[in-house]
Amino acid sequence: MVSKDYETNELEDFESFLESDFDARKLSNNLLLITNGEENPELDLITPIKKLKFDIDECNKRMSKISSNNYLALISNFSEFDKHSDILKNKINPQIERINQPFKRIKNEIIDPFDESIKLNNAIRKIHQTLQLLRNLSFFIFLIQQLEEMEMKFKNEENGKDLLKISKLHKQLAKLYEISHIEKNDTLSIKLIRDYQSIEITRRKNLVYECSNFIINEFNHTSKIQNNNTQLMNNVLSLYILDPEEFFTTFDKSTINKQLTISINQLSKALQSPRNFTAILSEINEEIKDYFTRLESCLRTWTVNTDNDEKLPILEKILIHYNTNSLSRLFWPKLNSKFKRNIVATMARGGPIAKNLKVYSQGLKTSINEIFKNQNEEANLFLDSLSMIDYQ
Repeated sequence: MVSKDYETNELEDFESFLESDFDARKLSNNLLLITNGEENPELDLITPIKKLKFDIDECNKRMSKISSNNYLALISNFSEFDKHSDILKNKINPQIERINQPFKRIKNEIIDPFDESIKLNNAIRKIHQTLQLLRNLSFFIFLIQQLEEMEMKFKNEENGKDLLKISKLHKQLAKLYEISHIEKNDTLSIKLIRDYQSIEITRRKNLVYECSNFIINEFNHTSKIQNNNTQLMNNVLSLYILDPEEFFTTFDKSTINKQLTISINQLSKALQSPRNFTAILSEINEEIKDYFTRLESCLRTWTVNTDNDEKLPILEKILIHYNTNSLSRLFWPKLNSKFKRNIVATMARGGPIAKNLKVYSQGLKTSINEIFKNQNEEANLFLDSLSMIDYQ
């Protein structure tokens, strides 16, 4: 056995090479700094290399010296090593081999096939993801192509017969984008699909604006409210498909509120001239009957698809929205509410008009019963409004 003290002395100058965290780059850097100094403008590599070569030669010399001085101990150690090596080879290794055989079998028959199945399963899952992405992408592209072709064709048409198809395509695309955002699928990671969303939104908003303006203009003229007015029908149904909220806003503005404004202006004039009240109110009654009869007839004919792909008259959707069974029944209470406020304001101001209304009060009530013979609800509403004359 080599002496411990002797071994320590022999390796005294080489401690840095024997450390567990030895770093060749760090040692090289220290050699360069020691040899050259931190402020030396010229780099000397020869001296550090000579130092390392000297250390190598010195190590070899000391190893030779140790071997020469301790050859008996070394031979004894080598003999022990050979002895234990034979034991390991002839006795322990065969036993280890026998122990390892079942584990090898488990590895070959269970672990390796399982690992392979995991890899295949991951590959199949990625294939499915890719397939689903391509399916979604193909559907997006199909709808986009259809929409582009339809809109190009629509620009060159006069009757706008493809307006409904374009609206349905916009709705389908909007639904696909909504689902993609909710499910956070990879379809929106594709630049073509992601960039087209802003284009689709802008075009849809423009179409909603155009449909809304067209409906407002057409509903202003009673003569244009006809079942065979295909353009009006297409715009009404398209606006409902594109944006139901905007549809009801536009419908209310262009029909009920529009007629309310016209009728209340006529009634305000009638209050200033009670002698003409009967004629004016009779005219309002006939115009409102005609207007809403025409409107409901058209809306009853024009149908929209429900979620179950059943066709439903759009009139039903409108009546459900307003929670009423007819548009005229919705109109008259609103008109009388405004009319009553006008009477109260007129009587509060006093003057000749208020006095005149008191004089003609009974005659006005009689005319109400004549005008609304078969319309008890409307008659009662107007009588209630005229009763404000007597309370002032």
